[in-house]
Amino acid sequence: MLGFFVLLFVFANFNELTARNPCAKQFYTPSGGDDVAFGCICDANYCDDIEPLGVIQSDAFVAYVSSEKADRLDRIDYHFTGFPNTSNIVQIDASKTYQKIFGFGGAMTDAAGVNLVSLSQPVRDRLLQQYYGPNSIDYRFTRVPMASCDFSTREYSYADVAGDFDLVNFNLTQEDFQLKIPFIKQAQALVAQLGDTLKLFTTAWSAPGWMKDSGSMKGGGRLIGEVNGKYYQTLANYYKRFFEEYHKLGIDFWGVTPENEPTAGLDPNYRWQAMYLSDEMERDWIKGVLGPTLRGSDVTKDLKIMIGDDQRGIYPKWADTIFSDPDAAKYVDGMALHWYEDLFVSEKGIAETTSKYPDKFMLATEACTGFFPWEQNVLPGNWKRAEMYALDIIEDLRSGVVGWIDWNLVLDQIGGPNWVNNTVDAAIIANATVDQFLKQPMYYALGHFSAFIKPDYKRIDVKLDLHQVDGVAFVAPDGKQRVLVMLNRNKNDVSFSIQDQKNSVRYGNVLLEGRSMKTIIWNM
Repeated sequence: MLGFFVLLFVFANFNELTARNPCAKQFYTPSGGDDVAFGCICDANYCDDIEPLGVIQSDAFVAYVSSEKADRLDRIDYHFTGFPNTSNIVQIDASKTYQKIFGFGGAMTDAAGVNLVSLSQPVRDRLLQQYYGPNSIDYRFTRVPMASCDFSTREYSYADVAGDFDLVNFNLTQEDFQLKIPFIKQAQALVAQLGDTLKLFTTAWSAPGWMKDSGSMKGGGRLIGEVNGKYYQTLANYYKRFFEEYHKLGIDFWGVTPENEPTAGLDPNYRWQAMYLSDEMERDWIKGVLGPTLRGSDVTKDLKIMIGDDQRGIYPKWADTIFSDPDAAKYVDGMALHWYEDLFVSEKGIAETTSKYPDKFMLATEACTGFFPWEQNVLPGNWKRAEMYALDIIEDLRSGVVGWIDWNLVLDQIGGPNWVNNTVDAAIIANATVDQFLKQPMYYALGHFSAFIKPDYKRIDVKLDLHQVDGVAFVAPDGKQRVLVMLNRNKNDVSFSIQDQKNSVRYGNVLLEGRSMKTIIWNM
């Protein structure tokens, strides 16, 4: 009799995988511990997309699956049953809510623009649609570097004339007009078609070189003089001027951080642009100069100022220093976080910080793989890097982070261009020679979150106890729809049963294949 019920369960719960436009697979030599490596090729005529969710019936739930061996955000339809098929129960409790989600996104760097320009118009349009358009992974954030960073083809600022404290010679550059602004506007238009607004935020990697004690944007160093002196005021005016110039072109920003990875500026031999700020210096600059300057302009008065913009290890100290000063804290809306030390530093400090300062949000603002000097920069089809992304996003979201922003939207086949050869991997890799692009497994890992966890969803309570299986869950603003993202890093399949405390007498029985992800959606 038991065998009959198991057979009935299989037929009742597992349907064929479907996809509106399936992945056009291209296989590669496996690396980094993978057994299989493939990506999805897109060109002017074809690209895979995500099958729309549509209306979910009251007795049903939907899963989107990606796996090392076969799948890329492919849809499976299930039905709830009156019994679990396993003792592995994943309990969901939407009565316990946590942070509100802001969204997900990537960065419109000069390098991303170079690669977009290298493709034909139909292919670049299709690429941007994969991030921002219908049936895409639905990005709502874009990070835009202020002037040059390592992912530029040269070192430049907007005020390269030494001693120009009045910024008479301030000007945007060809990179802005050719590599950023056209694609920002295109992304904005795509998001607007979906009834939303694209949130842009920025940071500078360095002040113009003549403002630093080193005399160069490249390498570490700090601004000349006292924190509230004329160099700090000039840099605040430089920031404000950047926003005003973009505003004239019809582009407004949502947020800013005072400096990218400010602790990197301690190294005088740093390989690319950097500038040092300590937590105390950032506090004093915000309260004495930067905050009042930005709040004093109609263009910048509503900008979200985010402190830190550095690795996990700076928290909670960085927040404690700035938020304990009410004159600084009143200008600050949130905190920014990078991922480059996450393999070595626990997320506990992040959870402690978000819990301690619930009125200040924390946004993860930069991540990429392939950055260690001993590893290959671009690994086509590598699943391990997708797992790294997924696990980090889950850890951050469980720790109170409100969103997660990837680094370059697109790079070339060697992970650039980058003017100091700091090449890395990206979710999409362009191949201008054949006018195609490759969607890496990382793209789909990001999509398991960004395509389904919409802005204003709230994280809810999840209880699970499975080896190398991680999960995080959310509820829609209306309290009805639930979204559960599960990651299985085991080689073997894992079965579990979802039990929603709102209706605890029904179960969603799910098989999570070895080395796979599932995003599971249902309504109450």
